[in-house]
Amino acid sequence: MKRYIFSILVLLIILTGCAKKTESSGAIRIGIMPDAGALPLLLMDTVEVIPFLSAKERDTAMQLGEIDGMMTDMVSVLAHNQKDIPMKVLTLTESRFMIVGTPEFTEDQTWTIGISDNTVIEYMVDQLADGIVLDKVAIPQVPVRMEMLGSGKIPLACLTDAMAWPLLSRGFQIIRDQQGSNLEPAILAFSSLFLDKSEKRIETFADDWNRIAAEINKDPDSYRELLIEKVRLPDIEGFPYPLPYFRSITLPTEAQVNSVITWFTGKYGLDKPVSYQDLMIQ
Repeated sequence: MKRYIFSILVLLIILTGCAKKTESSGAIRIGIMPDAGALPLLLMDTVEVIPFLSAKERDTAMQLGEIDGMMTDMVSVLAHNQKDIPMKVLTLTESRFMIVGTPEFTEDQTWTIGISDNTVIEYMVDQLADGIVLDKVAIPQVPVRMEMLGSGKIPLACLTDAMAWPLLSRGFQIIRDQQGSNLEPAILAFSSLFLDKSEKRIETFADDWNRIAAEINKDPDSYRELLIEKVRLPDIEGFPYPLPYFRSITLPTEAQVNSVITWFTGKYGLDKPVSYQDLMIQ
């Protein structure tokens, strides 16, 4: 477990070094979290990938204009639009969220759960554990949340499947799972400021995404070693990580977006109205 967390940190150092080399290249700067869904971006020559350990750090970079786009979620996009930092969604991405519990956890005990508050992680917990009394513990950095769950300091945490996989291999439980639900909050979005001056670049980017996704999907297993190397996916003998299927450019549905708008409105209120059309690259 500690070795896997160390590998994530090493990846971030490597990717940061690569980003510095391309600062003057004119590449599209896209912020990512440790996630298998980032693979198409890592294979694009026109993209400068900038890694982050927490959603808050990534969002701050967007607010400061240090990135043009990011692998993110509808909660973040909506929050940015409310702060007059408009963003628009290009496509869904391949992130699967789950609530993971210790091997000893039973659903009749207190649901003390590690989250990243005010983010998609909290949104997913509220949706997946609707109607359950929750004791939420704010742990924004993903490796720290993993370590605290893995060491039994908390009985539950919400993680993406790639981050959960080492724990699942040790007998930790999937208590609630995005898979099989209609929840699709993970997306790739760009700042409206960038989009206003980059229409042709986004069209080329979308074509590249579709081409690379199709290439990966032809023979996913042939990319396993590359995924492990580039994204530091868990490489556990006898418990292989299931490779995601990469969709071509696909917008979330209006119902999926409205679910986030309803949650956000109930939690924070809206300073100004927003619609599905306002948030999509059409």
